[in-house]
Amino acid sequence: MRRLLTCCLAAFAMASVSAQSYPNKPVKLLVGFSAGGGLDVLARIVGQRVSEQWGQPIIVENKPGAGSNIAGDAAAKSTPDGYTLLHTNIALMSINPALYSKMSFAPMKDLTPVIQLVNLPLAVMVRADSPFNSMKDLVEYARANPGKLNFGSGGNGGVPHLALELLNGSYALKITHVPYKGSADAVKDLLGGAVDVMCDAISVGLSQIKAGKLKALAVTTDSRHPALPDAPTTTEAGYPKFQVTGWQGWVAPAGTPRAVLERVNAEANKAMQDPATRAKLFEQGYLPAGGSVDAFAKQLAADQVKWAELVKISGAKLD
Repeated sequence: MRRLLTCCLAAFAMASVSAQSYPNKPVKLLVGFSAGGGLDVLARIVGQRVSEQWGQPIIVENKPGAGSNIAGDAAAKSTPDGYTLLHTNIALMSINPALYSKMSFAPMKDLTPVIQLVNLPLAVMVRADSPFNSMKDLVEYARANPGKLNFGSGGNGGVPHLALELLNGSYALKITHVPYKGSADAVKDLLGGAVDVMCDAISVGLSQIKAGKLKALAVTTDSRHPALPDAPTTTEAGYPKFQVTGWQGWVAPAGTPRAVLERVNAEANKAMQDPATRAKLFEQGYLPAGGSVDAFAKQLAADQVKWAELVKISGAKLD
C-alpha cells in the first residue's frame, strides 16, 4: 500500500512538473480538412495567437478525409502529453459516431475536451429574387406544397443537412435534400436556381448576402448575429424549435494530464479575449465562446444525444 501511494505521488509530481514546463517544444495542431477551409482558417487564427502568448510554435497539420475521422484517429493515437491537439467541430465529436457504423476510434472515449473556441450560427438563405421574404413565407409555402421545394447542403449528415431536417421534422414539412460535395458547390446552385434554400454557416453565404445576391431569412440562434443584424432569430420569426448552433474547439488524446489541459484552456481563453483575434472571428461569422474544460465536456455530452437523434430522423449513413 505504501509503495502504491509512493508511486502515485511520484506520478503526480512528474505531471505537475510537466505541466509547469509545458510547452517546451512545438505543439502540433491537427485539422481534419484541407487548408483554406473554415476549420483550417480558425485553427490558424487562434493557433497563431496562442503561439505568440506562450512563445512556442503551433504547427497546423492538415489531415483531410472521411469527415475528419482521419485526423481524429491520428489524434486519438498520439502520445497524450499535450504536444498533439486536434482542432475539431461538432461533426466529428457528436455526429460521426451516429453517421458511421464503424469508426477506428471512439471520439468521446479516445479524445478529451480542452476548450470550445467558437459557436457557429447558421443562416437560412434564399436567392435575392426568391418570393420568400421571411421564414413564415418559406414554411407556409413548404407546408402547402410538400416536396416542391429543395435545399442544398455540403453533404449527407453534416450540420446544414441535419438542420433542415430539424425544420422538416419540427414543423411537418417536406423540403427535399440535395447533397453536394461541399458548401461552395451548394451555394453556386442556390445562386443559379437549382436549389431553393440553404441553411449553412453564416460565413458560407455572408459575402453573397452583403453583395445583395442572397438574403438571410433568419439566423438559427437565440440572439441576433452582429454580421447580420437585420436577420431575425428563428424564435423571433415564430419557429423556436428550429435552433441549431455548430461549434469548433480543441480536444486532446485521452489521458492527457489535466494540468496540461487547463494550461491550454487558459491560453486559448486568453486568445479569445484578444481584440484583434475577436475581430477576425467576427469577420468569419463566428461567435467567440471560450469557457472551462468541464463546460465543454457537458456540451459534448448533450450534443451527442441531440445529433444522434437527428441523424436517426434523417436516415443518413455514410458506410
